[in-house]
Amino acid sequence: MRHIKLPENLILRNERFYFRYVFPRKFIGSDIRISLKTKNLQCALQRLDLISPHVNKLKELASSRNDIDTKQLVFKAKSITDDMKQALTFELSKKIIAEEQQGYSSKVHAISGFKTKGIHKHSPEHLRIAAEIMLAIANGSSDELLSGALKRNDFEVLNIFVLVTQYMSLKNSGVSNQQIFANTQVQKSIRQFAKMIDMFSSVGMSIPDESEPGFDFFDDLEVDDFSAEDQDAIEVLKKHDVKFETNSLEFIKFKSLLENSRNLQTKFLASCLLKDQESQQVFESLITPKFDVGNNTNPVPKSEPSGPLFSKVHQEFLEFKIKEGLSERLQSEYARFYEIWCLLVEDKPIETYKASDIGRFIDRCYQLPRKNRAPYSKMSFKECLDYDVPPEDCVQPKTVQGYYKWLQGVFSYAKRDTVEYIQHSPCTIKREFKQRIRGAFNSAELNKFETFAMQTKSVWQKWSLLLAMYTGARRTEIYQLRKSDIRRENGIDYILVTDEHESQRLKTENAKRRIPIHRRLIELGFLDYVENTDERILYEITSAESITSWFARLLTKLDIPSVNELDEMRSFHSFRHTFISNIRNNHSFDLALLQQVVGHELSNGGITDKYTHKSANLKRLAEVVDSFCK
Repeated sequence: MRHIKLPENLILRNERFYFRYVFPRKFIGSDIRISLKTKNLQCALQRLDLISPHVNKLKELASSRNDIDTKQLVFKAKSITDDMKQALTFELSKKIIAEEQQGYSSKVHAISGFKTKGIHKHSPEHLRIAAEIMLAIANGSSDELLSGALKRNDFEVLNIFVLVTQYMSLKNSGVSNQQIFANTQVQKSIRQFAKMIDMFSSVGMSIPDESEPGFDFFDDLEVDDFSAEDQDAIEVLKKHDVKFETNSLEFIKFKSLLENSRNLQTKFLASCLLKDQESQQVFESLITPKFDVGNNTNPVPKSEPSGPLFSKVHQEFLEFKIKEGLSERLQSEYARFYEIWCLLVEDKPIETYKASDIGRFIDRCYQLPRKNRAPYSKMSFKECLDYDVPPEDCVQPKTVQGYYKWLQGVFSYAKRDTVEYIQHSPCTIKREFKQRIRGAFNSAELNKFETFAMQTKSVWQKWSLLLAMYTGARRTEIYQLRKSDIRRENGIDYILVTDEHESQRLKTENAKRRIPIHRRLIELGFLDYVENTDERILYEITSAESITSWFARLLTKLDIPSVNELDEMRSFHSFRHTFISNIRNNHSFDLALLQQVVGHELSNGGITDKYTHKSANLKRLAEVVDSFCK
């Protein structure tokens, strides 16, 4: 067999392609090998091209080996290698997810014209499926069922899903089976289904369900040692000829990306099936690439900026500064700044950043905690961002100024005449970098927020605003609310802020509390909305940080300054300040009642604090909550 000569830096070992770079003999005395995670030569060449900028950096490093000590050489080589691995993993994951989403477009077009058909001849199989779907919807687990049907292109199950969903929607609105069947305005297939259910009920029969021996709606699915999410990720990677070890960080990251994509796609396709235009627009906006449901033409790709990504420019900037003598202390500081930037800001071409991007990032930095204090010292930066940090624990303005100076340095480098990635730096914002207390919103601003909430098509934006405004709850408390946390006692509806579910956590023990639901929230339909949710109230978002980053943009959109006339900074947390200030300044409730509502430690009671417990009845707490008005 004739051997094909491979390009430079490409080798084949154990039927897999690797990138290999051999250092000069007097350098580190070894070589670098990185798996390209494929057996296909064409794929290997494409992936080799992805990391080519880093290869040039290795060559530059090798050529300057006589000017740098060995320890520094090893450190730099490892840094470049890590960047290559991250770039390869990120680009591969992004490409695979995009291709998987493209595969959904055909299903979208098929579903867009989907019309339900009735269940005929009382098919026992179809009735069992209907029972399974009704149970899944009632338990809030219909996503898994629907996802399986979509994956298998099982249009019989999809048909029954639509019938059952629309039927249950009518039933939940208080309409009887007889009324559904008699209403000629209701789709014929749904009327037939209602009649069938009524027939079974009238003769005392029950629809066969999953408790019957030998019945398992998912009996065709294979069971193995991996979770469903693991198996899905493994199969997708295998289909794209990529191999990540299942216990590796790259596999965990890819699985998370894929799971999030799958969830969004399922909800989007469900909204297409049910002709729910409002939900469809919300989920469509969250999925990339976007699907054109109205026709079968492929979307025209937009021209993209040609400049390098911020991540690439930052790496070059760092190397440039190190060559100029950047101290190890500043290198460590820059690494911390960059990690926070990556968590808060999208990595995009350097020329696409605007002053507003820089301003939102800097304003968010004011809310970061001091990492030398407990409990933040033991938390990752990601955990810190999801934590509602009290003002006394926030970083000093001087630290925030350090973030800004670092950004100025990066964009100044990109603007250099020897680089010329950009013509103008976006670091033109005006900040005084001094300590500011958290401010409240005034009545006119609250009206703007409520007007926006009632007009937006985004469910999570609507209820995150209204809940913050009328409960005074913290951002993370609102984000992690579940349907089971909305309760009723003695005729009073209330929110239980708790950590009962494994996904929930509380800031302090005092945070566990009951908040009576404000009458205005009830008027605006909050209880009706909760009734129609599956489990999580803000199910459309997967991080509390989504609220913070979006809210910063909303302030600009509504022309509400982030700093008020009293030089106080406003953010999403300001709703809590507004709620507490409004009640304390305008009413004379016992302070302990307000503290129980907002989850503060009972104080100003001397020794009696130790004997005072959060035992006020809901009626008294409801009076406190309902006293809040804009």
